[in-house]
Amino acid sequence: MNEEYDTERAMVFVDGNNLYHSLRENDWRTWTDIGLLAERLAGDRTLVHIYYYNAPPPGSKPHTEKGNAYLSRVKRTPNLTFRSSWLQPTKKADEYGVYQSYREKGCDTAIATDMVSLAANDEYDIAIIVASDGDYAPAAKKLCDYGKSVEVVYFPGRKPFIMEEYALMRAFRPGYAIPYDYSERPPRRPTGKSRKESYRRNRRRR
Repeated sequence: MNEEYDTERAMVFVDGNNLYHSLRENDWRTWTDIGLLAERLAGDRTLVHIYYYNAPPPGSKPHTEKGNAYLSRVKRTPNLTFRSSWLQPTKKADEYGVYQSYREKGCDTAIATDMVSLAANDEYDIAIIVASDGDYAPAAKKLCDYGKSVEVVYFPGRKPFIMEEYALMRAFRPGYAIPYDYSERPPRRPTGKSRKESYRRNRRRR
């Protein structure tokens, strides 16, 4: 443990795409406050930094706008670094035919690279990985070689058993998924019918 801190230093690494789809599969709130999530996972340890990884959403305009609004909110989280990945279009098929899907690229490599390089520079004592993904096993092994502790936060039915050799496994709790508070967001400009009503009210006040 670094002598400058009274407690162990925790760093949280969040696979945003994995988090979103895992929450959705379990019917839990998806637009999670990443800052509060990291604080709860760190507990009484010192939370030194948060790394969040995700790609801009594809699809229809309403879905894209909502997703981008959420990512913008994540980027404003204090003590957080946002790493962008990308989505590669791919074709899939099922009983109903062929459809377009997307595969995220760059996330796993970025998380593994950050965890190992930051551990090598002694930037933290504990790596907390929010992802149900066994691909991080080689990186977790390297962290253990550096004398770091590893915790994996996984989701129901998606426990990466290969990580058990190197990490403390923690099940994600629904109480971790606290949505962002948008109460301080400025009111939206009226559109359509609501704009007409606003105009009429202003006319009557004159």
